[in-house]
Amino acid sequence: MKSVARASAFSLLLSLGFGLAGCSGVSYNSDYDPTIDFSGFQTYVWASPPQDAGPNPRGVDQISERRMVSAVDAQLAEKGYRLIEYGEPDFVVNFILTTQQKVDYTTYNSGWGYYGYYGGGVGVSHTTAREWTEGTLLIDVIDVKEQDLAWRGWANGALSENLTPEQKTQRVNEVVGKILEKFPPQS
Repeated sequence: MKSVARASAFSLLLSLGFGLAGCSGVSYNSDYDPTIDFSGFQTYVWASPPQDAGPNPRGVDQISERRMVSAVDAQLAEKGYRLIEYGEPDFVVNFILTTQQKVDYTTYNSGWGYYGYYGGGVGVSHTTAREWTEGTLLIDVIDVKEQDLAWRGWANGALSENLTPEQKTQRVNEVVGKILEKFPPQS
């Protein structure tokens, strides 16, 4: 039951559009193994999900997965990398989407209270809570020779709701493009 709830939460990420507030307020970062020679990378394949991973192994539904794969493939092709179906690739690509519920609390003073400005009364304060969903998209590059993670890029931010399929595609392309700006890493 826990895996069904987790898969539903992951599917939520792209069904909300992974809009990440239109890319504003989104943090992007990457990390890599400096001992790996990325200049030898030319061809890649997508990671195969584990056999027991369930229906949404990357955390998204099939439509959202196609949207993500297409965005990553387009960005990598633009950088000169080739997706291959046969033969030995130089690297393997994978992605995962996660979500986390967050709450922000804001407290404000609405006046001087019951006794007026000089009356020494108790101030009246109000606290409001705003719930929101934070999404994180991870894109991994695994070096085939080393059989190890070579590079990881990620985006993190608040999710947008109620996007059209076209808006979802546009936002995914923007986010993936910004993540992969730092791949391959520059020495």
